Amino acid sequence: MIGLIRLMSLLPLSLAQGVGRLLGRMLWIRRTRAREVARVNLSMVYPDMPEQERDALLKSTLLHNGMVAAEMGMLWGRSPDASLKLIRQVHNEELLQQALEDDRGLLLLAPHIGNWELLNQYLAQRTDMTIMFKPAKNPVFDEWMKQRRELIGARLVPTTAGGVRSLFKALQRGQAVGFLPDQEPERRSGVMVPFMEVPTLTPRMPFELLQRTKAHALMVFAVRLPNSEGFDIHLLEADEQIYSTDPMESSEGLNKSVEQVVATAPEQYQWTYKRFKRPPEGGRNPYKVAGVP
Repeated sequence: MIGLIRLMSLLPLSLAQGVGRLLGRMLWIRRTRAREVARVNLSMVYPDMPEQERDALLKSTLLHNGMVAAEMGMLWGRSPDASLKLIRQVHNEELLQQALEDDRGLLLLAPHIGNWELLNQYLAQRTDMTIMFKPAKNPVFDEWMKQRRELIGARLVPTTAGGVRSLFKALQRGQAVGFLPDQEPERRSGVMVPFMEVPTLTPRMPFELLQRTKAHALMVFAVRLPNSEGFDIHLLEADEQIYSTDPMESSEGLNKSVEQVVATAPEQYQWTYKRFKRPPEGGRNPYKVAGVP
């Protein structure tokens, strides 16, 4: 895997994305798990979209999914300076600057859209950032990946109780913390609120972080530009409801913020993730109902 990533790092962006689109077409042609998970997700969040239009969105989603994988070579196999040259424009960069000048901590909420590894490199250049990571199953690859991410200047903490404490301490010191707001938590760690009108188990952690540290929240993401032109970084204020003292209302505000990000480039969102596998009590897993492994 490491050798393949290094090999892909030798390719220019246009060729790497070409390889990615080929991977995406393979996901589309065959009845792959990625295709069927995305099909279920899109049917749930866009129930009124004409089937032909939804199929076109599904195919585009898989092409972008392939490009994410193919781009990893450039982002993990090259120097951070080389990767940052792929950024063409930063939208609303003043929001980040204003937040960094504030004494409060900064919670950077980064949904899975576009290319989040490039986003990490941009943010690590601008902030003293702490992010949580889930170790890879292969220990050799896990250690190499951790080293590459730390090379950009980010501080990595594991998804453990100690890692969570590190997030709180970083925000209390007025530093920045990165968090993935669209990963499904365990039931004990989440609340059931709508995401694109679908009841969705949503992480309670952002609510806890904001309430206990009084941090500021920004939505951050990197969108892939057409014709292999590079990427744009976007920064948006989170929905004001996210600062509510009620965990349900705050989590609704979190999901509204993610919805706003998705609307920017829905074809680049990670619809291949089983976001709805834990339905409300008494509900059925939609992926099992559809026969998706």
